[in-house]
Amino acid sequence: MTINSNSYIDVDSLEIKDVIDINVLQNFQDNFAESMNIASVTVDINGNPVTRPSAYTDFCMNFMHATLVGENRCAESHRKGGEEAAKRGKPYIYKCHAGLIDFAAPILVDGKQIGTILGGQILTLPPIDSEFKKIAEEIGVNEGECIEALKKVKIVAEKNVKAAAEVLFIIANALSKIGYEELKLKKISKNLEIEVIKKNLLLEESNKYNNLKTQLFSIISHELKTPINIIYSSLQLLESSHMDSSTMPMAGAFFKYSNIMKQNCFRLIRLINNVIDMNKIELGFFCLNLKNDNIIKVIEDITLSVVEYASLKNIDIVFDTEIEEKIAAFDSEKLERIMLNLLSNSLKFTKAGGRINVNIYEKEEHLLISVKDTGVGIPEDMLEKIFDTFTQVDASFRRHAEGSGIGLSLVKSLVKMHEGEISVISELGIGSEFIIRLPIRLIENDSNTYNHENSGINGNVEKTKIEFSDIYFV
Repeated sequence: MTINSNSYIDVDSLEIKDVIDINVLQNFQDNFAESMNIASVTVDINGNPVTRPSAYTDFCMNFMHATLVGENRCAESHRKGGEEAAKRGKPYIYKCHAGLIDFAAPILVDGKQIGTILGGQILTLPPIDSEFKKIAEEIGVNEGECIEALKKVKIVAEKNVKAAAEVLFIIANALSKIGYEELKLKKISKNLEIEVIKKNLLLEESNKYNNLKTQLFSIISHELKTPINIIYSSLQLLESSHMDSSTMPMAGAFFKYSNIMKQNCFRLIRLINNVIDMNKIELGFFCLNLKNDNIIKVIEDITLSVVEYASLKNIDIVFDTEIEEKIAAFDSEKLERIMLNLLSNSLKFTKAGGRINVNIYEKEEHLLISVKDTGVGIPEDMLEKIFDTFTQVDASFRRHAEGSGIGLSLVKSLVKMHEGEISVISELGIGSEFIIRLPIRLIENDSNTYNHENSGINGNVEKTKIEFSDIYFV
């Protein structure tokens, strides 16, 4: 990346890592690939990977990439796919050198391609063995084993391939736009320090970019959620049309997989919400809507709304409090998000027959909220890092449940915005306890009558489904 003294950014020298955090990109790519059951990888303009492959098929990983000839052909195929997508300025669906269907979503900055997100390793029609045997012979791999791996490749309808490519294109370029704007803001800020004479002019320009950033978040949030909401609404319509056909042989399988697809829609919505909100918090655009209310009643209602989910895993949830009423100033929506996230984590990592306790205490003008479970616990070396963004416990714990590694970081930020603190106590094999310490304070001129029964927190089923979307109830 080249920058001159006037903070001009040479777009021709930009790389993906300059405008998009590779960890964020990897996390999104992994979640997308798993949710859609489609392989994905991000490459630079030369076709070289910048992320780890996500959900690669055995056919590609163990055969097409097994020899130097195959590896070179893959890189060339990636490069050509990216170039063609960049020329078109939109996703490009094509057949790769190995005979599978791939799609390329160009990552553009000011119309200039800096990389490509690739997806695919699928088929839209049953394969012809003779064609793939020839490919196996050309790249020097065992033909029989290669054909066996080919049989495991997923066959997908063309319209679904187009939809997946469009989602990748929208999100990839939304991330690059945010990153590019952030990059320009950083250069402007640096210039402010160097060129004191132009300070007022540059501050005005920086504020303009900040306002654009706020608008951009709103637009991106809409653009990211629109395709997911369309998919979810389509599923609801399909389910409605199949209600009268519940006795058909395939009805059970249809509803089973439609529920899985809906749950993964919620997972993507949750990931998008968390990523956008974390960026808003970091940039200072995230605000609290404080109201005086009975915080004990709010927490109790949130806890009770989770009991039904816990019963599906045969887990007991017990709520107890030293005080029945405490009026305090807090943002009920943000508190709901905090509690649902902590309860979701407890449910993920607590086995059947376990127990979750939610307790509230009053201590020295502060309220202590404890969420304690009998789950698997957290390794000691992870306790100090558990609230860091994109921090997850090791693979042996991830197999119990999925997660993006953003939730607890967001929880900590929301607690801090309430001028509170959060800590964790845990022991492997015994369980974990998260303790929130909030100041008890009131705001003036608040007309709230504390009638929490009509606030709608307990009835907002969709919020709970979104926060619990990483948990698979079987």
